[in-house]
Parts: sequence; C-alpha cells; structure tokens
Amino acid sequence: MATPAISRVHLENILYATDFHGCSRAALPYALSIGRKYGSKIYVAHVVDVSPFASPAPTSALRAIEAQALREAKQAATEMSPLFGTVAHEAIIRKGNVWKEIAALVEQMRVDLIVTGTHGRSGIRKVVMGSVAEKIFRHSSCPVLTIGPHVRGDPDRFEGLHAILVPTDFSPESQCALSWAISLAEAQRSRLYLLHVVSAEADPDHPSLESALRFLIPPDTESGYVPKIMVEQGSPGTRILEAARELAVDLIVLGVKRPDFFHGTSTHQTMSTAYEVVSGSCCPVVTVRPPA
Repeated sequence: MATPAISRVHLENILYATDFHGCSRAALPYALSIGRKYGSKIYVAHVVDVSPFASPAPTSALRAIEAQALREAKQAATEMSPLFGTVAHEAIIRKGNVWKEIAALVEQMRVDLIVTGTHGRSGIRKVVMGSVAEKIFRHSSCPVLTIGPHVRGDPDRFEGLHAILVPTDFSPESQCALSWAISLAEAQRSRLYLLHVVSAEADPDHPSLESALRFLIPPDTESGYVPKIMVEQGSPGTRILEAARELAVDLIVLGVKRPDFFHGTSTHQTMSTAYEVVSGSCCPVVTVRPPA
C-alpha cells in the first residue's frame, strides 16, 4: 500500500456547532484559539428543530414554540459576539433538520473544521444537539474537533500544540489522520506519536510490525516531524486514552469509519472506539476521514 502525500491543513473556515449551553460553550475557547492561530472565520451555527413535537398539521402552539426558540437563539448569538474579539465570525440561525442543515452549511461555507462539545458518560451520542451529533461524527465531510467532558488545560495551547497522538490500524482512515496530523505538526512545530495497539496475545516487538508502521509515514515528511512509533497491547480505546495521559499530548487525531457489522472486526477506527476516545479523552480529539 503506497503511503499518501501530506495534505496541508487549511483552517480558513470553522463551523462552531452550538446550542449556546454547557458543553458547547466549553468548546468555544478552542474554536477561538484556532481562529486566532489560523486567521479563520468562525460560523456560529445553531439549528432550531421542533420536529420531535411536530404534528401532521403544524399548530399555532408549535409555531409559537419555534418562533420563541429562534428569538432566543438570535439573542444568545448576539450576547456571545463580544467574546470573539477580532476573530471574524458570523452567526447562522436556521430551522429544520439539524444534521441536514449542518451538512449544507459545511458545503456552502466550505468549512474546513467543525468544532463541538460533548457531555456526560454517554459520550458523543449526547453532544450539543443530541443524537444528531452522531451523524456529524459519522458523516461529516470535514474533520471534527470534539471537546469531551474530561478535557482539561488551557484552550490557548491550540495556538502552539506541543504534542499530538495519532492512533493507527493501517486503514485508509488512519492514514488520512496521520497525513493531517503531520501537516498540523509541521505548522505548529509539534512532537508526533504514532500508536498501534495489538491484542494481548500478539507480539508488540515483531520487527515486521515496526517496519509496516514506518512505511505509513509519508516520504515528504520533514525530518523533525517524523513520528515516534509506539506499539501497545490491550484494548484500542483504553490504550489510546492511557497513552494520551502518559504523554501529556495536546491533541488526538483519529481516523474514523463505520463498524464492520458483517465481519465483526474491532479496530482503532470503529465508531465504538471513537466514542470511547472522544468521551474519555483528557485532551481534544479531531476525527478525520478520507474524502468521499
């Protein structure tokens, strides 16, 4: 399998998906830090969706609820605006199906990164906009930065990341994540760690495994940003989280794909592992997938 060329990270347009409360507010400082670092424009996106309460014929009460929700969202966006300082931003309040509206905005605004937050033990399934966030996680055409409930530290570290962890299972998704992370590391002068997790029965010191991992590194990687290779034994999600804590990394970059229900495979990039990492990580997590 040929190694991919490095795809340079451009973060010109950021979509900050918010419900203006709790966990999504916790993600805002990270969006602002990235915006300052890259000179990005931030789109503050909120979608009012009253479909769970909808009836075949919209009632006056339902229309009143929708109108009130729209007014409150616009007011919240106005009150949030001073927090952006000199960072270019635009509030976009829409109504309809949340995922469809977010997906349309990503395409229309040529979004390079979605920033959102997650809360609670249920992880990504309880993100900012409830179960819709799972669709963002699964189907987003651009990388997604998620701020989980256990993330600690200074959001401004995004303006100077010192260490990035990239788990890999040799899949196209993890190769895409590695390319993205190398580009980010070169731009921010960060250290890189490339982690592969094997089962408890496998030999983590097998020479062919280390050779295969080195082959993943794109040939045009600057020498100072060639990742340190690590092989660990155990459950992928658990070992990824432990490594992130032990190495005190600022970011995990994880390639994601749908679980293989037909073959029952378990890899770093299955959604169950991604849920575990995002909801349990002590640092922000970027999920990446190859272009469609």
